[in-house]
Amino acid sequence: MEKESILIKGAKVLREDMQEVHADILIKDGVISKIGKVEEKAETVINAKSEGLAAIPGLINTHAHIAMNPLRGMTDGLSLGDFLDKTSKFDAKNSPEMIYSSAILGIAEMISNGITDFVDFYYGEDAVAKAVGDMSYQGNLAWVILDKDKTTQKGDPISNAERFIRNEKHIGVNPMISIQGVYAASKGTIKSAYELAEKYGKNVTMHIAETKFEVDEHRKKYGISPVEWMYKNGFMNKKLLAVHCVWLNKKEIKIIANSGAVSYNPTSNMKLGSGIPPIYEMSKNGARITFGTDSVASNNSLNLFEEMKYGTLLQCARLNNPSAITAKEAFGFATLNAANFLYGNRNYGIKEGSKADIVLLRKSVNMTGNDLVNDVVYSANPSNVAATIVRGKLLYRDGFDENTARVIKKASKYISEHLPEN
Repeated sequence: MEKESILIKGAKVLREDMQEVHADILIKDGVISKIGKVEEKAETVINAKSEGLAAIPGLINTHAHIAMNPLRGMTDGLSLGDFLDKTSKFDAKNSPEMIYSSAILGIAEMISNGITDFVDFYYGEDAVAKAVGDMSYQGNLAWVILDKDKTTQKGDPISNAERFIRNEKHIGVNPMISIQGVYAASKGTIKSAYELAEKYGKNVTMHIAETKFEVDEHRKKYGISPVEWMYKNGFMNKKLLAVHCVWLNKKEIKIIANSGAVSYNPTSNMKLGSGIPPIYEMSKNGARITFGTDSVASNNSLNLFEEMKYGTLLQCARLNNPSAITAKEAFGFATLNAANFLYGNRNYGIKEGSKADIVLLRKSVNMTGNDLVNDVVYSANPSNVAATIVRGKLLYRDGFDENTARVIKKASKYISEHLPEN
C-alpha cells in the first residue's frame, strides 16, 4: 500500500487515556509520527480546527459477516432458526465473485461509518481478503468451520480454513478461525479447529449461547450448557472471542470472563429476539467486552455508533441503573478492548508510534462539544464522520476517491445482476 504523509492541524484529540487535548497530528509511513505543535509539511493537510473536527481512535467491529450484504432487509422478522435456514440457502448458491462484491460494499460501509478494523466470520474468506486488499483496508478474517454434513462449503471446512491461513498474503489481512456453534460443530470438529488455530498461532471466534433454544437443546443432549461443555472440554481459553453470550447463569458468566474476549452484538440480539446478554455482570467479573454489528441481514447496518448507544442503554434499562455501563466503558469496548484482544494493544490509539487508525468527526447539531466521549457514544452517527484513516492512508474524506468509487459501483452492479433467487 502506498504510504502518504498526512498533517491534521488543530484537532480536538481523544487520547488513549480518554483525555481531550488540542493538538496537531503528523502521520508518516503509516504511523503517528508526532502529536503536538507540528511545523513539518505533509502531502495532505486537514485543517481540523477550522472544520471543527475531533480525532478519535478508529472503531473496531469484532463480529461481522460482510459477504451477507445482499440479504439486507430480506430476513426481517425471522427467528434465528428461520434466519439460519434462509441464509443457508443463500450460501449454497453463493460464488466467490458474489462474496467479493458483497465484501467491497460491506467494507465501504464500515469505512464511511468510522470502522477501521473488523473480524469477519464466513467461508470464502479468500474472496473477502481480495476485497480488503483492493480497498486498502484491514481485517481479521475467520474462515468458518462446522461439520461436513452441515456446511454449504465445497470440500472439507478444516482443509479450506488451513489452505486460507497458509496461502493468504494480502497486506492488512490477519487470518483467524471461526466455529459456527455447538449446534453445527461436533466435539471432534471443534477440537480440530482449535488444533489448527494452535498450529498457526491464530485466534478463534465462535457463536455461543445466542438463544435460549440453543442452550435448552444442548442441555437436553449433553446435560450441561454450551458454555459449561466448552469449559469441560478445554475450549474456553484466552484465544477465544466468544460471540453473543446471551443466555448465561452466574457460573457461566465467570467461565466466560476467563475467555479472551466477548463480542456484544446488541442490535442483532434485539432484532432476532435472542435476548439481552448480561454484559454488566461479565464486565464486572473481568470479561473483555467488545462490540460487533453481526451481519446486515440481522441488523441491518454496520454501524458501531448504534451498537455503543443501544448496547449501553440496554444494560442500563435491564438493571434499572443509569450508570451500569458508562460512556467511557462503552467507547473502550469499541476500541481499546478489541485492540487488546486482537493485537495485544500493540501500536493502537492516538499516541506517537502507533499505527495511524484515526477517525475525524465533524461537530454538528447532534454533538455538544462538552464531552467528546459522551458525544461519540450517545449522539454521534455516521453523518459525523468526515474522514477515516487506516494504517496511515486516507480512505475516506467526505466520500471516496474516484478509483474507489468505481470499485464500489462495479461491485454494486455485479450484485444487482447476479443476485441468486431465494
